[in-house]
Amino acid sequence: MTVFSLRRTKAVCLKEFKHIFRDPFTLMMALLLPLLIVLILGNAIEFNVKSIELAYMDHDKTQSSRKLIETFGSSDYFRPYHIETPTKGQDDLAAERAKMMLVIPPNFEKEMMTARTGNVQIMLDGADNSSVSAIMNYLNTVNNLAFYKIQGLPATDNKPLKIKTRYLFNPELNSRWFAVPGITALIVALVAIMLTALTICKEWEQGSMEMLLSTPIRATEILIGKLLPYAGLSFCGFWIVFLAARFIFNVPFNGSYLILIGATLLFILGYLAMGLCISVISHEQQVAVQYAAVIGLLPTALLSGFIFPIEYMPPVFQGISALFPARFYVEIARDQFLKASSFSDLWVPFTALSIQIIVLMLIGIFKFKRTLE
Repeated sequence: MTVFSLRRTKAVCLKEFKHIFRDPFTLMMALLLPLLIVLILGNAIEFNVKSIELAYMDHDKTQSSRKLIETFGSSDYFRPYHIETPTKGQDDLAAERAKMMLVIPPNFEKEMMTARTGNVQIMLDGADNSSVSAIMNYLNTVNNLAFYKIQGLPATDNKPLKIKTRYLFNPELNSRWFAVPGITALIVALVAIMLTALTICKEWEQGSMEMLLSTPIRATEILIGKLLPYAGLSFCGFWIVFLAARFIFNVPFNGSYLILIGATLLFILGYLAMGLCISVISHEQQVAVQYAAVIGLLPTALLSGFIFPIEYMPPVFQGISALFPARFYVEIARDQFLKASSFSDLWVPFTALSIQIIVLMLIGIFKFKRTLE
């Protein structure tokens, strides 16, 4: 008997294709679910803090105080509304109806015209510390703009140093341009690992594995034959997400299609191999789904750099994140969407993805052999 037979592998592959096309749930999960997730997460995730509810009390009621409030309301970042008493503002902060409160004291305009400076009180809701730093940056800008507006001076006067900032790769600081490539990794991983985590378990639970093991087919041929159809489905899901990113969310693509496709195929194979390992080890669909969520999906969301930057994690978690293909794929995907680096700049994540595929496939084959004994 030959060590590896393409004919036997093809037979398993065709059998799996027939099962897939006879199962509407599998097709829906592979093709419709990615589109739904990218539409929901793409619209829901927003890293820029906007529409900040600002409660204000104006005890001065002068032209200067009105200009200060107008400066806050002239952008999309603040939404000022008037309150009558400090108690009302504190209640709104406690109930999260407001994110901050501005109190303009009496004689504010007089101080601005005589001492060229004025004092106001601002109270911030510090419970959500992720937004406080962004709001403080906005306040620095508002402070400068309001000063020149109240004094009737051009915004460029009396500045000892003029700084002109240019943001590379994402000039608008659009959070969707940053988030959607990461969402792509999350969706492809979800589809790939969930589809394959159930495939071997289903054979065991339905009793068809015994018939399959009675044939001369080898473990390698079974695993590869079952992996290829789901690789095709996952790749179709990737293109659905990619087209949604380009034409629905208008995320630019500046890189090489060849590099992105190559990285996507390696990423898909890595998570398919992970799903097969889970399926081979668990033997039960319910257990396989739990393993897939704990081992695959949670690390993909938390340790891939999709939400939290890898470089700011403790060294231990940076090492753990390197065990999962999503970390390296997110790096490549974001790079190709926004930066367009060459393959020579990305050889490290490509090498890591290739090594992970080999290791996961060897684990799956080894564990599958043990179940035959």
